[in-house]
Formats: sequence, structure tokens, C-alpha cells
Amino acid sequence: MIKGQVLETEFDYLEDTDPVSGAPIITAVPKTVNAAKQGIPYETLTDFGDIFKRENLREAWRLMRKNDPFDYQIEIADGILFSCLQGLGWFFVIMVTRQAGKNEISAFLQQYILLYGWYFAKPVSGVKFAPVYKPQVQASMDRLEGADTDDSGGMAGSVLTKTHFRKSDGYKYHIGTPRDTNQWVFLSINPTASIASQTARTLLEGDEAQDIDVNKWERDAQPMGSFNNATTVLWGVAWTKQSFIYQGMQQALDMEERLEVQLGYRPKLVYKVDAYKVIASGNDNYRKAFQNQLARLGVDHIAIQTQYLLNFVDSIGVFFSAEQLARLYSNNFRMRVGPAPGHVYIWSLDIAGQEEDPTTTDDVEIGKHKRDGMALTIGELYGDGTLVPVCLYQWVGQAHTKMRNLIPKILKHWGTIGGVADATGIGEPLAYYLKETLSNQVVEAYKFKAQGDENKSKLGYLAYDYVANDILKVPHRPTDDLQQAELWDELKYQAEKLIREAKKQQAINWYVPGNSIPRKPGHVPHDDMITSLFLLVRAAHMIKDPKMRQAKAFDRSEAGI
Repeated sequence: MIKGQVLETEFDYLEDTDPVSGAPIITAVPKTVNAAKQGIPYETLTDFGDIFKRENLREAWRLMRKNDPFDYQIEIADGILFSCLQGLGWFFVIMVTRQAGKNEISAFLQQYILLYGWYFAKPVSGVKFAPVYKPQVQASMDRLEGADTDDSGGMAGSVLTKTHFRKSDGYKYHIGTPRDTNQWVFLSINPTASIASQTARTLLEGDEAQDIDVNKWERDAQPMGSFNNATTVLWGVAWTKQSFIYQGMQQALDMEERLEVQLGYRPKLVYKVDAYKVIASGNDNYRKAFQNQLARLGVDHIAIQTQYLLNFVDSIGVFFSAEQLARLYSNNFRMRVGPAPGHVYIWSLDIAGQEEDPTTTDDVEIGKHKRDGMALTIGELYGDGTLVPVCLYQWVGQAHTKMRNLIPKILKHWGTIGGVADATGIGEPLAYYLKETLSNQVVEAYKFKAQGDENKSKLGYLAYDYVANDILKVPHRPTDDLQQAELWDELKYQAEKLIREAKKQQAINWYVPGNSIPRKPGHVPHDDMITSLFLLVRAAHMIKDPKMRQAKAFDRSEAGI
């Protein structure tokens, strides 16, 4: 082998948003891999079997993956391969911060073990599960297969495997003639998936294990590794203390203790490679990207704590920390009852149900109504992106036909340029009516329960983002308008009582619990005002450039209108 050769794969790390949950993430974009084109040629091997020697593990990686691994990747691969090739059946939990090469380790293990089995004529096989077929399972298959190009490794890109690997049934990979004793199988393990029985002789993997249903795993996946005492590896990041990966970590630590008694030393079965360890490995681009995320979101952000620092959180906790609430209310802004000349205003509407004989804010004291109210929030949008809710409205049980006339009049009074209306359930007709009626404004009908961009988790993460960046500011409590003061009190109460519930795939739910301590006698907890505030954040995020939008909304001279 050629010793000391370094094949570097460099990445740019870009800020991005998870398409499912809305959580802030980093996306790794590989630069041109010049060094990979200098891959060690096949002819330099004096003995093909030498690549399977433990001291040549880094060289084997370079040959198979066409990049140079970080030390933590080699350390993890070495521990897992030791268990796999010795048939020890150890249980590993591998947590690696986002975009730091977790799937590359997994793909290397798969390629290495299949090549090992082919060369030494030993039966080997593995099964890798992930919660979702697309993109998770598909991404793992793509990572293993690679491409037959100068700058790509994998089964198709490495000179060691490109002429020997085969794919069958669309989800199985082999080296040599396809059969069940030389294959790697990729399957989804979502709770409703019907899983065909497979055998993992060598390695059983669970990717994004924080999102795997533990009962589904124990019933359908874990038995696949029983036939030959296969090694088990759970890959992922931290999430809640009720998640499968947290439970798996406890099992792995228990196994470490048992093995220490048997072996006289404690093997390492739990690996936590957080952002700081990746930075310490010499990845300077990752350092810059993580520091940007940290500065933008703050260390207490749930995504920073779980995805990058690998700390587990409680399933249910307060949405805003004391520090975040202090940021929200620390400012010199004032509420208003009308627009100021030259200022830009947007709006949001959380739509509640209606009654045949509606109550109003005159009939029921604010906060004492049993059902959610319809909440309209007017926000002032500054050029630097700062958003200030300056006027609050609330109605309880009002007929939507009446609100169709009233709301546009209020928005005309404020001269708003756009907004967001809750279009979930009964609110859909009113939201789309406003979207059609306010044709000179930028209006979005937002569905909380829809798939894709419109969901509650993304709204919560967006609110976190605005608070962390100090661009969402609730003004001081008004002293000259009792109704506005009461609505201000209700909004503050809801912000302080708001609960964050961690769901699968890094999604979050949020609500004010019905059993929260009332803020005054007869008070009934609701989350209508805070929902309207979060929708206002969505409106600000959607509009982005208020001056540009203002011109489009009101200046039609260029169009000859």
C-alpha cells in the first residue's frame, strides 16, 4: 500500500431546513474531490488480502470510499468490524452530529464486509432499516452504491468492487452471484410497513434510530439477527429520553458492564461524536457552519442540543426558556391602535369556530371564554426583519360571514401588505375568502395538519428562530387601553405556559395545557393568541422584504392600472 497518502474530501456546510419537521439543519455539499481522482491503484497491492488487516483499515477505506476518513470514523468502524468478523454479537449505539459522516461509516462497513465475504468465501449478510423509505432508505442505498466516476467511491466507484457487485430486487446488494449469503438488504421500518423476513448473519443496522418504534423493532427487526448472533448497530442523534436510541444506549451500556466482567476490559459500545469532537478532528468548515448555527439559534435551542450536542431532552417541556422569554419582552416598542405614516404592517389570523348566538369580547371577559377565540394580530415589519405585534384583536364565536366584512375593513385601516390565515378545518373557507378578496396583498392560507410546508412543527421552529435572533419583540404592556392590556396579558400568559412536545423525526408539537394554572379567577387556558403570533412570524418570513412587497401591493402605475 502507499503509506501516508491523504485523500481529502472537502465540504461546504450550508444552513438548511429539514423538509419534514422544519428543524434547522446543516447540509453538506461536497467540493470537487481532486484527491479522490488519485485513488490508490489496484496494482500497488502486493496481496489483496492485506486490505483486511486491521492496521490497513484506513487504506481499505480510501480504496473503497475514495476519501480520507476522520479518526472518529475509523475508530467506530474498527470497533464494529471487530464484533462482526469475530461473531461476537455486540450491541452498538452510534450517535454522530448531523452531516459528520455517519452514513459514510455505515456504507464502508457494508462494502467492507461484502468484499470480505467474497474474498474469503464466507457467508456474510446484513440488513439496514430506516423509518422512511424515501429519503432515508434510498439515501443509504445510494451511499453504498456510489457511482462509476473518478470522484466517487462505493460499490460502483471503487476499483475493488465495481466489476463484482450486483443489485437485485431493487433493494439488495451483492458481491458475486446474488444469493442470501452475500447480500445487504435495505428496508423501511415505519410502524405500518410489512417487512419480509430477511437474515442478518453479520450486521443488523437501524438508521435514524431515534425515530424507530421500539415495539416494531423488537418484533420484526431484531429477530433477523438471531440466526448467527449478528452484531447490532443503532445509528442516529439524540432526541427524547423515551426514544428508541436512548433505550438502546442503556442496553449497550449494560452490555459494556457485562463484557467487562467476562473479558477483563470494557469494550466501547456507545459512541457520541458531537459537533465539538468533529471540529477537534480538524474539520474547519464544519466549525464555521456550527458556530453560525450556534450564534443564530443559541445553545438552548432544541435542535442544537439534540442534533449537534447529542443531549437528550424530556419529551414534554416548556416551549420558551426564561432566557428566551426575556429576549421576547426586552425592548422599547409600544403598541398602537392605528398605523404610523410610512411604516409597514402585516397580519395573522387564527380562526376559531362560530356559534348561532355568538358571544363577544363585550359579553365575556377576555380569557374567560370556554372556547378558543378568533385572534387577529397586526404586526409592524421593519427593514432589518424585526417583527413587532402592535395591535391585538379577539372575537369569540362570531359568525364567519360577519368576519368576512369586518376583517378586511380592519386590514384596510392598517394598510397591511400581507398576512397569513389559519386554513385548518372550519377556518378554510374564511382563509381562502380573504386570500381572494385581498388580491392586492400577499396572503397565505396556512393548514396546520397538511403535509409538506404547512404544518405545526415548522411554525414552532420558525418562532424559535425569530426569538433566538432577537427579531420578534412583544411591546410593553399598554397603559392607556384596557382591552389591549387584557389581550397583552393573555398573550404573555400563553407564551409562558406554552408546552413543547417532541415527536418523531425531530418534529415538535406545542400547546397550552388545559390544566395550566389560570391567570385569574374564572380564566380558561387557551392558545389562540400565541398561535396568531406564530402565524404572524410565518407572514414575516413569507414576505421577507417589506419595501419590495409594499411597492407591489400599492404602486400599480408601471402596470398601467
